[in-house]
Amino acid sequence: MSKTSGATRICMISNPTSGNNRKWQVDIEARLAAYPQVAHHVTRSPQEAEALVPDLAAAQPDVVVINGGDGTIAAALGMILTHWPRDSLPLIIILPGGTANMTAGDIGTASSHRRALKRFFRWLDRGAPLSGDIRTRHIMRVTGAADGHIRHGMFLGTGAIMQATRFAHKNVHSRGLGGEISLGIILIRSVWGLIRQDPRFYQPTHVAMTVQSGTGADVTRDTAPMLILVASTLGRLFLGIRPFWAKDAAPIGLTAIRGGARRFARAFPSVLRGRPNRHVTAENGYESFRGERLELRFDGELNLDGELFATSGTDVPLVIRAEGPIRFLRPR
Repeated sequence: MSKTSGATRICMISNPTSGNNRKWQVDIEARLAAYPQVAHHVTRSPQEAEALVPDLAAAQPDVVVINGGDGTIAAALGMILTHWPRDSLPLIIILPGGTANMTAGDIGTASSHRRALKRFFRWLDRGAPLSGDIRTRHIMRVTGAADGHIRHGMFLGTGAIMQATRFAHKNVHSRGLGGEISLGIILIRSVWGLIRQDPRFYQPTHVAMTVQSGTGADVTRDTAPMLILVASTLGRLFLGIRPFWAKDAAPIGLTAIRGGARRFARAFPSVLRGRPNRHVTAENGYESFRGERLELRFDGELNLDGELFATSGTDVPLVIRAEGPIRFLRPR
């Protein structure tokens, strides 16, 4: 007997090439056959997703389920914001179909793919209620890349983030490790390299930045070597990390740690918690802000939800704006 979900209109977008989905996609499609009210769309490229989203917007589903990794989620959310009327955005459900799944850890159904699928199908069996644990987040719109493309994402980083990313691709994800355990391994190895100033990890990037809060209290920093620079609209990163401590209400958190920051080994654990200790001061090289619009000027690469790309150089700012908000439903 087919299961029903009342009047709730649901569509699902799956990327079968994402990390977890390479193992689970066949099982997911088989289980969805018992739920004909879920319109399932499998897209294998950004171009396929881009062609699909306008039709989905015209169908006006109540819920869009995104089954993929951080990059797939960010791209799909950017397309939804582009094609949907802002006053009728659907609820979003996130299934952690990727490798790292940091976005799913904050606003997804669960960080474990198995547990997320169990909760998702249980939600369908309950009639797909549109109430419950709903979280609101913005997404970052990023312009100024060397290739001219507009991108969307919920986590951005440069400096030591790039060295950590390369270590992850070479030594962790290439061995089939994923999820928060893999991210924990990457964090431990990277921090150890930074404490020892191992040149494989300790490579500051020279960045100038401007943070616009929307209240007129803009902050500008001249070009300086940044050991770590991260920006995000997520409430938490992997393993419960919350590295932003500015008290403003703006949606984008930005934390910058300068090259040569003092007392790094003693300061960094409190930075990860977002609860700065006495060593975490601007004078020692640690700053955190919140903004609605950021401008970064540097010549190098950055990581946006797992995608690596180059800036246009110091003459063209990388502009990061908050878009949304978007509401995310977490079925229980």
